[in-house]
Amino acid sequence: MIITPTSLTITQLFGSTNEQYVIPTYQRRYSWHERQVWELIDDIQLIDEGDTHLLGSIVCLAGHHTAGLNRLELVDGQQRLTTVTIILECIRQRMELDGEADEAAEVARLLSAKPLGGKALRKVALDSIDSAEFDRLVQNNRQQPFQNQQLAGAFEIVRGWIAERGLEELGAFLYRLKNQAVVIRLDVSEAKDAFKLFETINNRGLKLSPTDIIKNFLLGNAARFGADELHEARNSWAALIVHLDGTNPDAFFRYYLMALVGTRVTASEVVAKFKNVFMSQVVEAAALPERHLYADPVEPDDEDGEEPPPAEGSPGASTPQPAQQVSFVAFLARLVQCAKVYGELVLVKAADTRINRHLRNLRMIKAVQTYGFLMHLRVGGCPDKLFREVLELTESFVLRRHVCRERANETEALFARLSVVDPVAPVEATREAYRALCPSDEKFRDEFANASFPSNLIERARYCLERIEATRHGAHDELQVLGAADVHVEHIIPQKIKTKKAKEEFGDWVTYLGDKAESQHPKYVARIGNLTLFAGALNISASNNPFAMKKQAYKDSGILLTKELASLAQFKFKTVEQRSTMLAAKAVELWPSP
Repeated sequence: MIITPTSLTITQLFGSTNEQYVIPTYQRRYSWHERQVWELIDDIQLIDEGDTHLLGSIVCLAGHHTAGLNRLELVDGQQRLTTVTIILECIRQRMELDGEADEAAEVARLLSAKPLGGKALRKVALDSIDSAEFDRLVQNNRQQPFQNQQLAGAFEIVRGWIAERGLEELGAFLYRLKNQAVVIRLDVSEAKDAFKLFETINNRGLKLSPTDIIKNFLLGNAARFGADELHEARNSWAALIVHLDGTNPDAFFRYYLMALVGTRVTASEVVAKFKNVFMSQVVEAAALPERHLYADPVEPDDEDGEEPPPAEGSPGASTPQPAQQVSFVAFLARLVQCAKVYGELVLVKAADTRINRHLRNLRMIKAVQTYGFLMHLRVGGCPDKLFREVLELTESFVLRRHVCRERANETEALFARLSVVDPVAPVEATREAYRALCPSDEKFRDEFANASFPSNLIERARYCLERIEATRHGAHDELQVLGAADVHVEHIIPQKIKTKKAKEEFGDWVTYLGDKAESQHPKYVARIGNLTLFAGALNISASNNPFAMKKQAYKDSGILLTKELASLAQFKFKTVEQRSTMLAAKAVELWPSP
């Protein structure tokens, strides 16, 4: 491996007019948050006179330089270089606005790549899916919302900070950024070496995500297989990034692997397990000299507790058959297909609206453990009708286990094992597997009545209330409350009752509820019996009977669960218990055992 390291100031890094840094399509979106942007600004501001500050390193895939435009592919460092570009661009605009034409022109030269006789291009070119939004943000065009809130947020932070600075202070900052901030540029001429260097840097302590490491592993080995394979890998990864936009890609790889190998995979095992799968399944990997290093199975990670063994006779109880070997191109194609399906599942974007209703329900329940299994079914060609049946069974099964606080590891392990089910005829095998681990009606009823739905589980409560409300309207009445943005989960007895502000906004519930109100309140406030669905806001003034003040608004509601509250004479802790018991009995009917 031939590496050419160079220590460069930003002026030197951006100074060559015939060099352009390209963020390729396979790179992830800009993902720096507010903290990282502010840290970079603060680091530049705090550079002492005559001192330098190391911004970090970048890895460039650079061929032999020519007289024309030289496009340097950024293998690592795109987040940092994009942020520096944002800062320079926003400073350039401020200088131009304040009539500092010479300084603005100097910054503009740093931001341009212009070979002799050619047209000016951006010094840092985003060939990724952020490209169009980056151009809009440079122009400060906010007519449409931005998909990448991190990128939009970085521009907003930088522009806001610059607006508060005087020209003299801004000029001093610009000098430090251009001349005292240093980047180590590592130039590598071979793609396989560039990706190997990226992984080496990661192994020395840089914090990279499993997705970053897997991407590097795939592209690095693709470069070793040949130019055509590298081209295919780059295009495949770019497609994968688009499909996973708006999801957690690390979670995708975890569930992808569980569906592939049929066993539970923890977050810390993802990278090693992916490499094992790649080396054992990709035909071309047989020629790699280090393949033997991945022959042994990954040691199980018991950080979340032991995975229970599958019940005898259940899906996956026998050892899964070794996966068939496939070509590298076929391996990539399946990976991209899985990413497409995963994005549809998580983002509720299936072509069938009835499937989407179930997917929305699973998201509200927080049924993330199901995604690997569901991905297996869809990639395997499960017909829509059967898939809807599985989804309906899954809703009931997962809700019951969540409400009864059954072991999450056991639930996740079951869904991993279910990935051996025939996707063309999955219903009966799925039903049998669910039946073996489903809580009894008695347990579910008792736990549902006493379950707590705090703020992090409020969507689960909303799902339950919506389904219960739907039964009040008949089988053919489309319930408008489903998904309505102005409908929220209402706490009948408010979440806060003790403070002065709470009494002013919600009434004097402490007096109304009587003895031990403050100590009993936490036990009852998040129970299902204290929750309903409501649109709009209640205007409650201080009162000795705040429930009476609410009743009129409840009476006018079109939501029957809420309207029924107006018939109650009072609403105290005993009422919460009685209503919870009533709703729990309904829950057993709505979410039956498989």
